Amino acid sequence: MEVWKGLLRKEWALMKWRLIIFVLITSAIQYLGVNRLVYGLPEDFYASIQPIIALCFMLHLAMAISLLFDGLGKEMGRPDIWLHSPASILQLVFAKISLIVITIGCSLFLCGTIAGIYNYARDGAVPVVDDLILFLGVGVVILLNAIYVMAVVFFFWSIYQVFRSRIGWFSIVVVIALVNMWIIGWELVWSMEMVHLVTEIGPMHGSIKTVDILMLSNYIVPGGSILTIGSLVLYGMMTVLYLVVGSILFEKKVRL
Repeated sequence: MEVWKGLLRKEWALMKWRLIIFVLITSAIQYLGVNRLVYGLPEDFYASIQPIIALCFMLHLAMAISLLFDGLGKEMGRPDIWLHSPASILQLVFAKISLIVITIGCSLFLCGTIAGIYNYARDGAVPVVDDLILFLGVGVVILLNAIYVMAVVFFFWSIYQVFRSRIGWFSIVVVIALVNMWIIGWELVWSMEMVHLVTEIGPMHGSIKTVDILMLSNYIVPGGSILTIGSLVLYGMMTVLYLVVGSILFEKKVRL
């Protein structure tokens, strides 16, 4: 526990201003985006707020990945520190991602509150409480998908770092080939009936269709957004796998 507290304090000291600026920028962009939307009729409510959801998703996803790369890049500049550290590379990575996830969660809460209140003030067709619940519920889905995408990006970034130490810039070609193989392999897995049955277990947000429409399914996450207990378990296991394997590769790179 003391190691975790120390790592989180270290990450906060290194990244606090970037994280604070991130929350302010996303909130400002979200407000400006909401301010320029022209809402449709009440019966078109869900379609009218799709641009808000798309903006929020892509903005937070881009920021999360950039913050992760920035933090890992600083560690790559001083790899000798981790050769004598009591903390493992896995703990380091989890600490970085945990802090980024907490920041994204706070930002999504703020953005959801801004969008919900502003939407009610502009239109008033949907009660403000329902607005807030809807936007914050979608925010949870965005957060879950962002965690998965960060894990996948970290996994392939670690592979790239290991190969770059051995074959230089040709490692880019190797990683691109591996990404294509991963996409093809995942499509084959996703076509299995058993996987579909698992991902349809237990919708987490009332009617799954409502949130699925709002999320404009299949942004980046294969097979669509994480919307059910089944998909949460499946993607959760894969996220842990990507992080563990990526951390092992990252540690290998540090010790090269």
